[in-house]
Formats: sequence, structure tokens, C-alpha cells
Amino acid sequence: MKKRVIIVILGLSLWSLVVVARLAQIQISRHDDYVRRAARQQERTLELNPMRGSILDRNGRVLAESVVATSVYADPQAIVDPKSTAKKLAAIEAIGSSARDLEKRLSGSGEFAWVARQLPREAGERVRELDLPGIYFVDEHRRSYPKGMLAANLLGYVSIDGEGLAGAEHAYDQWARGKPGKATLLRDARRGMYLVGAEGAHAPVEGLDVVLTIDEVIQFIAEKELRSAIRKWDAPAGSVVVLDPADGALLALASWPTFDPNEFGRYAPASWRNRPVQDLYEPGSTFKIVAAAAAIEQGIVTPSQMIDAGDGGINIGSVRIREHDSRQFGLVSFADVIAGSSNVGTIRVATAMGNRGFYDWVRRFGFGSSTGIGLPGEASGILRPPERWSSLSNAVISIGQEVAVTPLQLAVATATVANGGELRRPRIVERVVDREGRVVWKPERPAPVQVVSDRTAAVLNEILKGVVTRGTGQLARLSEHVAAGKTGTAQVPVRGGYHPTKTIASFTGYAPADRPRLVILVVIEDPRGGGYGGTIAAPVFRAIAEGALRYLDVPASIPRREVEIAPAIRLAAFSQLRDEADPTPTAAAVGSPDRVVIPDFRGLDARRAVARATRAGLEVRAVGRGVVAEQSPAPGAAPERARVELIMSRGAEELNP
Repeated sequence: MKKRVIIVILGLSLWSLVVVARLAQIQISRHDDYVRRAARQQERTLELNPMRGSILDRNGRVLAESVVATSVYADPQAIVDPKSTAKKLAAIEAIGSSARDLEKRLSGSGEFAWVARQLPREAGERVRELDLPGIYFVDEHRRSYPKGMLAANLLGYVSIDGEGLAGAEHAYDQWARGKPGKATLLRDARRGMYLVGAEGAHAPVEGLDVVLTIDEVIQFIAEKELRSAIRKWDAPAGSVVVLDPADGALLALASWPTFDPNEFGRYAPASWRNRPVQDLYEPGSTFKIVAAAAAIEQGIVTPSQMIDAGDGGINIGSVRIREHDSRQFGLVSFADVIAGSSNVGTIRVATAMGNRGFYDWVRRFGFGSSTGIGLPGEASGILRPPERWSSLSNAVISIGQEVAVTPLQLAVATATVANGGELRRPRIVERVVDREGRVVWKPERPAPVQVVSDRTAAVLNEILKGVVTRGTGQLARLSEHVAAGKTGTAQVPVRGGYHPTKTIASFTGYAPADRPRLVILVVIEDPRGGGYGGTIAAPVFRAIAEGALRYLDVPASIPRREVEIAPAIRLAAFSQLRDEADPTPTAAAVGSPDRVVIPDFRGLDARRAVARATRAGLEVRAVGRGVVAEQSPAPGAAPERARVELIMSRGAEELNP
């Protein structure tokens, strides 16, 4: 009996030693290994994207913002019936996955699988209501562009992880993105999966708001008129730049084709391009502004100096350069050379400067280098040094060939003339602010560079006004302001020469000419059947300028204008009908007991439109929200009843195809 007890004790002791040794192995020698294995099974670290800062226009109107969204994930090990679960989830359209794809994910051997990222809250609630085992939720943020396509090519878009991928979203990602946070996803048998540690030092840090110089209303006007011209002329692409020449602030950058950044993946990459900044083109006759400014500044020519523009062509070596439409200008003043867009006259003046001299002036206007706007993908343009010029280069560059520019570069050069000869670097960001509106960063504004004297700019201003009043740009004439500008019709270069039929129609100008508030450049690529800048792009300039100047409430700069209302009735324009004693222009003020003149309300916001209608003694009915897109009766009409209906638009709806 004693022997048996000893054997049992020895056996238990040996077994205890084995257990202790095993425990020592597990808890001491392999402790770290088992901790890592347990963590892999029970824990998963998730990076929590911060709430991205908004992008605002210069008046604080939201162009891009982050909104709360729901992301759905699954623990495949806790899914009881993957096929049935997948079928129920796929029935919710916002998830965007087929039942077969979801079933494959839910049947995996892992402990974590995404079902859908950044669902709208409504869709997330529908998934919650299904109450499916093994399906869990986490709050995130998704990027939203409340105006749809408005300014899409400028704003760009972001990835699903909140990283700016294009446009202003990419350029100012360091400010807008914020700092990601971290959370631990734990898994146990009783509670399933749950998040911990997303607070305090591990919490995401919100991004900052970026305030642009863009004005939402002017952007809408520019895009609306560009889109209308594109459709009218069946053109594949186009651009518009609107800037304030006084400080270089960009008020609008419009591109066509465009896209909806809320679902950018549905669109071809070509529609994502910010054409005013990224696309190069030969500017054609709009480039004659540079040759004219340089020649006037050097005293080579004066506006009244007579230039022999020849019999419709000029020979440079063995090449003959002809006038447009086979015109023969003969002996004309230099002012008329620019007004009529004479190639021969411009070439004669440019060649007098010599190759190096002319090249230096082109460079002084900023061509051949980027503007420094700070948006991604900006092109520098193409301007070869004079050492690489041929015998033709001086002549053809002066008329806008053999040089490639971006629309933004040409708009900045135009603004230099409008701004008294000072070149101001264009800017797109006003400031960066935190959620309380405190300024965190404001970009420096480089000092302007005096390219030509204010006297030269004033002389060229008069010449460019002549382009609009009597030259090739007459369709750019405004009803209440004097405009100045230059037309351009460029051939499209192809290998070995130029395309026989394709052209680029453009107009660059500013208004009011003597106190410029806006510089506007319009480029329409390959309009149907060809065409000229004066007939295709100039009317777009006019429409944008009139709408934007009305919106900015710029007082009329033309003292008085008579308009034809009816065959037997001539009435003064509405802006000049105010009497000092009675500021409300009634029927008596225009000499008719029954009728009043209907003002032009287009481009005004609701407050200004209603105020103007009230002053005019009109009964007004406004439909919709935003700015006035249409009105009935039309401007200038004299209806029997003093009533007007205004159709308002916020912009995004009209821009969707």
C-alpha cells in the first residue's frame, strides 16, 4: 500500500512538473508570441479618417464639405447564413455590390471584411434595421459637393480615405485633410466586435477650411454661358477665365467637358482636366496685344502712325503670310491694324523689334513660365529661345503662332494691360481658417511687376476699345459699359503644319474699360464649321461680363443709351430713368400712362432683384432659389401689366447634362 502511494505521489509530482514546465513555456518563454497571436485574433487597428475641412467661395458659400456617413463591416466568423445575409444587403442599392460578391466576402476565413464604405446616413440606417448577425457599423465622413458640377474641374475630388487627388482638394490637402486617428477593433464571444480607444490623443483632428477667391455666382454665370456656346457650336471643349485685375484674384475658372465630383469615377479622365490651367493652345491674334504693348512702350509705333498693311499678304523668305479672309488693308493707322486684326501690319511692327528684343518682351508678360497659381498640373507654356528661332519665328509669334500658352497665362497678360501695366500674380486662395473662423494661414502676395508704363497701358486701352467699337470684336459690346479686348482665331497645329479646318476661337478683354473690374478670357475649341473669335467667343464674353457686372452691382459707365422698345416708341434705358425727386421710374417717368420698361434682372440674387423690381414699381414673383437665370417679360419689354416673374437657379441643376 505504501509503495502504491509513493508511485502515485511520484506520478503526480512528475505530472505537476510537466504542467509547470508547460506553463512556464507558455507564460514566460513564449509569452510574447502568444500575445501577438491573441491580438491578431481579437484585435484590429483601424485608422479613422478626420473630418475634412470645407472649401468655400470668397463669400463663405460652401463648394465642398464633409458630411457624416456610415461604414459597414462584417465578422465573417459570426455570419450564420452568408448567402441570406448577402442577399439582404445587396437589396440596398447604396451598397453597390452584387449578392454574389458580398457572399464571397462574408464567407471568408478572416475576422474582418468591409461591406460598404461611407454610406449616406439613410442607407446606413436601413442596414441597421436589418439587424443582421455579424454586421457592424462605424461612423465616418464622406466628401460632398453640394453644387454638383459647379467648379468641379477647379475643386477636384478626394479618395475614399479622404486624400485630395486633384484640383484644389489636392493642392491644399495639407490644410484641409486634418490628422487621422486610431481605434482598436476588439472581438469577443459575448459582445462581438466593438471599437475602443478612439478618444483623446487617438481621436482624429479635423481639417481646416480653405477659402477661395472664386465667387460662386460668377462661376455659375461663366459655366452657364460656356456650356451654352459649346452646345450652340457643337464644340468638344472650352475654357473661361474671370479675374479681378486689381489684385489678381480669380473669380471663375470654367472648363468643358466637366464632371460631377460626387461620383467622378463615372466620367472619362479627360473631363477631369482643369483646362484654363493645364491645356496649351496657340493663341492666334489675341497675342497681338503683346506685340502692340511692346512696340508702343519702345516708341516703335504710335496709334495714329500709318502702317503699310499691303495687298493682303507679306513675304518672309519664301513663305507668304496672308490676312484672314483675304482682306487687303492697305495703308492704315496702327490702331486700325489691331482693330481689324491685320497680320501684315502686326508683323511689320514686331520685326522692327528684332528677335531678342521681342522675345524679352514676351517673357516679361509671363509667357514661357507658369503663373504660380499653385493648382496641380499647371503648364508652363512653350516659348523657344531666340537661338532656336527660324527666319519665320518673329513674324508668326507676333500673330500668335509657334507659341503655346494656357488660358490663364493670356488672361494674366490681359490683366496687365487693364491694370495700368502692372503684372500681378494670379491667386486662388484667400485664406485658411479654423472652425471658429480664425485665420491660420494667408498666402503672401508678391509685389506687382511693372511690365509697361501706365501711359503705354492707357494708349493700348484706347486701341483695344476700338477693337470692340469698330473692329473684329463688335459682338463683345456691352449695353451699359465700355469694353476693351482682342479677338483671336487660331489654327490647330498638327504634325507637319496646321489642320485645314479646325480652329480655336477666343476673345480676351475687360470691362469697364476705363476702370476695369473684370478680365474675361473665352476659348472655344474646334467650333462646328470653323469660325472666328469675334463671332463665337466675343458674344460669350459679353454675356458673362453683363451678368457678372450686374451681380457685382457695378454702376453703368455709359452715360445714356437709347433702346428700341416698339416701332413708334423710343425709351431711355432703365438705369438712366431715375429722377432725383422721384427715384422710382414709373409709367409717367417714361412718358406712357400704361407701360413701364422691364429692367434686366438676370445675374442678380433674389434680394437685389426684388429691390430693383420694387423701385421700378413692378409686382414681382420669384420661383426657386439662387440667382435670376430667366425672367418674363424679357428685359426692355413694355407689358400691359406691371408684373414680372423671375426664375431663380442655384447653378448646379442647370449644369448637369
